[in-house]
Amino acid sequence: MKALIISGGNPPSKELLFSLLDKMDIIIGADKGCDTLDKYNIKPDYILGDFDSANPKALEALEAIGITKYKFKREKDDTDTKIAVDLAIEKGADEIYMLGVTGTRIDHTMANIGLLGYCLEKGIKSYILDEVNKIYLSDKPLTLKGDKGQVISFRAYKEDIINLNIKGSRYDLKSYNLSINDGITTSNEFLDGDIEITFDSGIVMIIYTKE
Repeated sequence: MKALIISGGNPPSKELLFSLLDKMDIIIGADKGCDTLDKYNIKPDYILGDFDSANPKALEALEAIGITKYKFKREKDDTDTKIAVDLAIEKGADEIYMLGVTGTRIDHTMANIGLLGYCLEKGIKSYILDEVNKIYLSDKPLTLKGDKGQVISFRAYKEDIINLNIKGSRYDLKSYNLSINDGITTSNEFLDGDIEITFDSGIVMIIYTKE
């Protein structure tokens, strides 16, 4: 089951948002993300948050059509996006897409990147998407697809990646131990085929990006 969460960071474009809608089983608006839902007349399954930043008129419009609403105190232990992720998992999602979770608030962006690890620990696939990035994690070797010239970066997540091999890219790498502080795997590129990555241990952050 796939869930889409729209949060209150930089709002997704209509093009990005609508490219995902038909594939989703659950749609959740988190706080100011409700403004985006109202703007494009999208009916979510749930809205939630402390609603300290959402437009009251957007909330009223969503409540008027009977959307289930969960309101929380501003003084709480979790972010609105984390609460939305937990709700998605509770409802049976095994694949979660997060929009509006990057932006000028670097603290929130970092917390949301942390949610990728939270989901991975629970066996849930999760993705962060915005206008220029697609970010996700893997603790297993994998084959990556992309168009020629597509930029892709890799980062160590939480711990060093041991014996990392990158094959089929513009900048291949062999038997390399990638530390969290290491930027050698930034701005790689696809050539004419797939990129294969293998490693013995660790978690790889994969970032598809563009200028």
